Amino acid sequence: SRVQTVRDTVLFQPPHPEFLKQEVIDTVDHEAHLTQKPTVALFKSMFVPGWGQIGNHKYLKAAVIIGLQSWFIASAVHYGRQASDYRRQWLAETDLARRRELYSQFDERRDKRNKFIWFAGLTTFVSMFDAYVDAHLSGKPREPKVKTLSVRLGPDPGGGGRVELALRF
Repeated sequence: SRVQTVRDTVLFQPPHPEFLKQEVIDTVDHEAHLTQKPTVALFKSMFVPGWGQIGNHKYLKAAVIIGLQSWFIASAVHYGRQASDYRRQWLAETDLARRRELYSQFDERRDKRNKFIWFAGLTTFVSMFDAYVDAHLSGKPREPKVKTLSVRLGPDPGGGGRVELALRF
């Protein structure tokens, strides 16, 4: 009996030998036009919030990221200090009812601190990969933006007149 083998890989065979010798149509090296290397942008954003976006000339994104990171870190520090204060009071308190109240305050502040730490980490992660992708896209030739404003005048179904303005951007 013969054993039949089945191959799951199909080899590419060009239709004719000249197929592989065709010229490249677009000879522009888009990587030569990058504003910065993508990996550099990623690490810049990891170490300093918004730095990768600044390197990509995306200043509005950089401002948003710097603002968010500052707010998240400041909030985490604020709630961390409050959690430490409530913990210290909770450990020093002897009255059981007051201890429960202080522990509840400590636990709430600790949860808020942890939430803002996670938000800061998530913002850093998103910022890193946004800078990485923007750096890759920075070498792409830009098409001129065409802004058009159109005005249409016409009758309104209710018996009056209507003016429509449309701005394409």
